[in-house]
Amino acid sequence: MYLKINGHKLNNKRCKIGVALSGGGVRGTAHIGVLKVLVENNIPIDLISGTSAGAIVATMYACGYTPQQMQAMVQKLKMNEFIDLNVTVSDLFKHGMKWLYSGMFRFWSVLPTGLIKGDKIEQYFHSIWQDRTIRDTEIPLAITAVDLNSADTIFFTSPVFNSRAILNARYYHNTSLTDAVRASISIPGIFFPKKYRSMTLVDGAVKNNLPTDILRHMGADVVIGVDLGYDGQANYDIKTVGEILIQCIEIMSREVTLLKSEQYADIIIRPNTFDISLKDMKQVLLGIGRGEEAAREKLVDIKKIFE
Repeated sequence: MYLKINGHKLNNKRCKIGVALSGGGVRGTAHIGVLKVLVENNIPIDLISGTSAGAIVATMYACGYTPQQMQAMVQKLKMNEFIDLNVTVSDLFKHGMKWLYSGMFRFWSVLPTGLIKGDKIEQYFHSIWQDRTIRDTEIPLAITAVDLNSADTIFFTSPVFNSRAILNARYYHNTSLTDAVRASISIPGIFFPKKYRSMTLVDGAVKNNLPTDILRHMGADVVIGVDLGYDGQANYDIKTVGEILIQCIEIMSREVTLLKSEQYADIIIRPNTFDISLKDMKQVLLGIGRGEEAAREKLVDIKKIFE
């Protein structure tokens, strides 16, 4: 019996399915809902990738955590426990005075490289994954980040490549899960960049918010993408520097995501999460529910792949 995927026939074997999870802050809880529906409907997940919030969920799943376990964990989280500010009011005053007396015209040039150090959330990741590396997951995993120094996309991946045809990309196979995920969530201007080897790493969403391409190169026959990124809705509630930075990243990544998803993904699931706050943990269950709803709407299309 043959199974035909994107014009290619797979002879007498089940197709290998990859799931790509995008970034999205607290909206990333929708990924848990999507995974819950896929698991409940016996849709196998052979490989998984993620960027930013998607990297956290993808790593949890690749390590054997069920969607129900992830939901229980995220409901207990308190965001303020993970905020270790790198800038205080006195720091801002100091940097402001430095700007005034240095003769420089750009206030940004004297600010530190991020508002949040990221040490606390890194410690939390380590408490979950300990010293496990990208090689130690139960299914192949890929996590994205971007090196500011070289502008390369950095893929932290299980070593199962068929080819390495992605342009301007580098691959690391022995990185700890904690370091890889910490790098992937480093939203520019919000989190302090992650220093790794000689690199300065920031959020993978800068170049690849929905990492469908890497799954193809890791051997996936079918790719399901879960896109929580910006899709053009008007946003009149942008009031802070952080919100401006996030919106700019989302706008820039939108075109890249659309292009890559069309080229590499067979199914795209887009949960309606735009009204969910990026920082309100009280909306966790709402986000999970939206993910479940969106996944169920695509179940017919997903199951057609196997018919």
